[in-house]
Amino acid sequence: MPTRELTCEFGGWFMCRLATDPDPTDEPRGVSGSTFALAGEPDLDRIIVLGDPRPEVRRSHMPPVGVTVTRAAVGAVDVPELTGARVDLLGDPVFENRNTVLTFAGREPIVPFHLRISAPGARIERRMLMWSDGPEDPPVHLIPRAQLEKFGGRVFRTDPDLIRSATGIADPLLDREERHRRLVEDLERETDPVRRAGTEKRVRELEIGLAQPADERVVNMTAIEEFRFPLTGEADVEGEALTDLAPDTRAPWTVDFWMGGWDPDVMCGYFKGSLTVPLREDADGREER
Repeated sequence: MPTRELTCEFGGWFMCRLATDPDPTDEPRGVSGSTFALAGEPDLDRIIVLGDPRPEVRRSHMPPVGVTVTRAAVGAVDVPELTGARVDLLGDPVFENRNTVLTFAGREPIVPFHLRISAPGARIERRMLMWSDGPEDPPVHLIPRAQLEKFGGRVFRTDPDLIRSATGIADPLLDREERHRRLVEDLERETDPVRRAGTEKRVRELEIGLAQPADERVVNMTAIEEFRFPLTGEADVEGEALTDLAPDTRAPWTVDFWMGGWDPDVMCGYFKGSLTVPLREDADGREER
């Protein structure tokens, strides 16, 4: 008999304020890549944010950042307690590539990867372990590249149709033209010198992409990085509905997602996928409810 499973599908925009090649991974402001900390903003921190960004890093015309559960179900039966739940990555996670020192580009893991899905009266979370039987992995630079890549991106490719279905952006170049138009209008009204400097920088960067449609500032808006790996670290489950379902906290859980549609102007991308949790045999059989 097949194992009963809880599946949580999720989607939404994330933010990650990181420097891009050829800048060093730890470059705090952005110099030679396609992303920059603007005048008046704090340094780049590389942290992947799935919830509300801090006010001081929000930029005009950015999408609504926040990843939520779009459907939770056991078999064909919905689990309404988790639908709409917030999805977070805990512990200030970052992409660990370090300018291809640790992994090839597009194959980097997210470290730490500690996934939490939470709603009023329900919470489910678990962390990834790449190279340890204990509660924590060793420092990432001590883990062999082959092992890191098992938990990193499996595929890096362009998929305009998939991006369009998730974000509604059908033509990245037209989207850049529209963003440029809005920012030029913002400049006409802006009187604060610091905000003007930041907006002028954004306009100049967009103009690079508009002049060279093959530039990463445009092309990367159609790219995705795919991930699929087990979660075997410590698990935590709370809430009556989840207790009734009896998630198996000893068996591996599977997380399967992609990140893409990268918008360097606001340093946001789309995060979409699912978490699959096997249920213990002593669960009460939600399919029959």
